[in-house]
Amino acid sequence: MHQLYFFNYNNRNNNNVLSIFNVIIFTTMFLLISMPPSTNALDNGVGRTPPLGWNTWKTCGEKTCGHDICNEAEIKSVAIAMKNNGMYELGYNYVNLDDCWAYPRDPKTQQLTWDPSRFPDGLPNLIKWLHGEGFKFGLYTSAGNVTCSSGGRTMPIPGSKGHYELDAKTFAEWEVDYVKLDWCGDIKKDLKAGKQAHLDFAKAMNESKREMFLEVVAGYFFLWGDVPSVANSWRFCTDHHDEWKSSSVQLTCRIDQKKSVSGKPGAWPYMDFLLTGGEGCSKNGVIHPHCPGQTDDEYRTTFALWSISQSPMIVATDVRNFTGVMSETILNKDIIKLHQSTETPPGGHIKYWECSELLSCEVWGRKINANGTSWMVALVNRGKKSHKITVKWSDLGLSNDENGNIYDVWGQATIGSAKGSYTSEVASHGTTLIRVDV
Repeated sequence: MHQLYFFNYNNRNNNNVLSIFNVIIFTTMFLLISMPPSTNALDNGVGRTPPLGWNTWKTCGEKTCGHDICNEAEIKSVAIAMKNNGMYELGYNYVNLDDCWAYPRDPKTQQLTWDPSRFPDGLPNLIKWLHGEGFKFGLYTSAGNVTCSSGGRTMPIPGSKGHYELDAKTFAEWEVDYVKLDWCGDIKKDLKAGKQAHLDFAKAMNESKREMFLEVVAGYFFLWGDVPSVANSWRFCTDHHDEWKSSSVQLTCRIDQKKSVSGKPGAWPYMDFLLTGGEGCSKNGVIHPHCPGQTDDEYRTTFALWSISQSPMIVATDVRNFTGVMSETILNKDIIKLHQSTETPPGGHIKYWECSELLSCEVWGRKINANGTSWMVALVNRGKKSHKITVKWSDLGLSNDENGNIYDVWGQATIGSAKGSYTSEVASHGTTLIRVDV
């Protein structure tokens, strides 16, 4: 995938975590080239709650398991599974294609086309089928002249540069519901063009006359505080890979997000795909739906904190084959109910709890009701060994003299009551997730 000079921002084949030095340089460069606040706004009426759904990224196809490969049969089988496994009923209604669907442009019309070997019945027919099943459809493009990956094909796949208006109109004609705008191709080296490119693409989306959710991969680094008026969601960190160090980096980036772009209806900071249960892989010619790169505790931690912070939750693993931790997280009604609620602002990091591993023990949380007497609290251990972590009611703006009823969100059972605080022994990289009602 692409590189923004100093680090590989969206290269999903590269699992190296960016260095602090690179972040400083990257941030400084963009501050130096930042422009006056935007007057263009993506006022498109969608994304009033953060999206729930599935993406093709780490799911193996019917007969294939490779980088940026997807096909019509895979998409339909996943949608049917989402109907049958309870995801659709809980609100997971986006079915999104990543960088795996497009083909060279029509030489006469210059319109984007779909890969006929992967989508023999045509993308519009697939979209119509998905809509008939009650799903929304999303796809991927790039702001540059090519996308980030050829997906195993011999030719480069065109991006949208020079065709923003045409592509937005085409997507609208196909009745697309969600567009992911990446930052690949020739434009990735033209940092000065970054802000205007995102404004122009958003404008084209608006003028298409169809309400389409817009996700930007690199837009935050060009638009800063203006990004909520231009995109419905934005990435703000490196790619999320199926390994703990990558998940931990996402959490650190989320803590560093400015409050002015903390999330609101129509505009959501996005922590990238959820890889709950593990990506698919091929071993000795045999396709496996899940080859976990993280422990169940680590998958619980990522799911809990994506939810509390109201990141969009797009699962990029094979949901046709649920593991135990997938059922425990993806289908957890308490988590999804709060994630979709806009009664209270997004939650986040509340404090560090002092433990023997510096800055490893944390308290995250989100108000469940407006008056703050009910909270979902995550006691998070990013350390290498287990720790006792405590949340005090005063951390939540409540009196330590109060008794609180404690509910175990993972176990879906009432624990009992506690006065002033609650302490839990939390496993390495794990999260105790509770509801506190005072």
